[in-house]
Amino acid sequence: MVSAVVVRRKRSRSPPHCFDSGRRTRPRPTLSFPDVGRKHSGSPSCGFDSAPCKRARQAMEVEPAGEGEAAAAAAALPDDMLLEVFKRLPPPRDVIRCAAVCRRWRRVVSGAGAACLHRPPTHFGFFRNYGPSPLPPFVPTAGLSLDIGFLPVPPACGAVLVDARNRRLLLRELGPGYPRELRLLICSPLEKMYVRLPPLFIAGHRVACCVLVPGEGVAFRVVVVLFGTDPNHFEVLVYSSVSSAWESATGPVHRNLVPRQGPSVVVGDVMYKLQGEEKYIMVVDAVQMTLSAVPLPDARTLLYAGNHWIGKTVDGRLCFFVIREQLTLVTWVLQAHGKWVEQQPVDLRTLMHPAFVGDLAHMKLSAKMSDQLRGFKLVSFAAFCEGTGTLFFVMADWVVMLDPRTGRLLRLWHNTDDSRPLGDVYPCEMLQWPPVLKNFGGSDEAGSV
Repeated sequence: MVSAVVVRRKRSRSPPHCFDSGRRTRPRPTLSFPDVGRKHSGSPSCGFDSAPCKRARQAMEVEPAGEGEAAAAAAALPDDMLLEVFKRLPPPRDVIRCAAVCRRWRRVVSGAGAACLHRPPTHFGFFRNYGPSPLPPFVPTAGLSLDIGFLPVPPACGAVLVDARNRRLLLRELGPGYPRELRLLICSPLEKMYVRLPPLFIAGHRVACCVLVPGEGVAFRVVVVLFGTDPNHFEVLVYSSVSSAWESATGPVHRNLVPRQGPSVVVGDVMYKLQGEEKYIMVVDAVQMTLSAVPLPDARTLLYAGNHWIGKTVDGRLCFFVIREQLTLVTWVLQAHGKWVEQQPVDLRTLMHPAFVGDLAHMKLSAKMSDQLRGFKLVSFAAFCEGTGTLFFVMADWVVMLDPRTGRLLRLWHNTDDSRPLGDVYPCEMLQWPPVLKNFGGSDEAGSV
């Protein structure tokens, strides 16, 4: 068994809140290399295995017999004719594939004429944890199905999703050593690549959160927070794909902390984790490796699991959402001086059009759990996609999203398994549209990417 290598370093004390990170240890510059997807191919340890990409480039160099004339005919088409062909292709899969054929086609798709192309949906779909399945299944909403069956996880053990961001998934492997070891996997369903992180021995600790922090390109970090007892203390561990090692920092805690299920948000190097029952948001600085807390605003309503959530604005400010009993969505934004500012409330009923939500527009819905005894169907939060700023809800066993572009609620998928109610979902946002044109130089011939 490959054990994790932890680099401990000394840091300054946290701000004088309810946490203290003053007790640290000196650095130990020892590195460990993760188990990288598919097979070891000599690729850099800061990202995913590039062997599939190399095989794809080699395959493009071999031109099948009889396709030379077809390629020449396609190359002879003017740009306006190419746009007419692209307009008749279903987005997003086929148009994205066309943009990857050659530089010229990518320029046509990403140019000014791309405004006439059908705009694809904002998300490919979403993943969810489902008990009977050893791996989280994918629910497609844009006609493109994703699968993570390529992960080397034994079906008898399985894995559960703990976080997702920037079209990457963070999963925790299950198995006999689950209570004592934390085994994490990072995977990219689109590229079908994965990275297995070195395991962490966590006996005597409770996992408060595991958060994926994307970096530039394929680089990433993973932040893990553990709560320990005897004495009460916390431990912040950060894994970097650049160094392929864990770093840790510890400190005492002056009150009993209980890990809670809840959403997380990443703003730069800072991670926020909602601890709704304790009425605060946990704040972790992945660079300074400090732990602090932000109190929740006065929501003027009873908070319980599902009726409050966190997100962020376009300019990177923390948001706090609450659904009140009358299906009123209230948002607070954390200002630079640490004060919550309430925004204009939104009546979700006015955003329900029968053409987009079906019979939900006329159904008795409530965010108050006790209203189910009076025949109401429950409404709760399901996710917030940081890449698109989209909120997801569960309404009467339907997954519904609030489209920020149109301001409408859109019904996506219905859960038909009454024995397993819907929980959190993990959206997979669409690729940037139109595709970005990069200056690679060279010719515009097909096969030149």
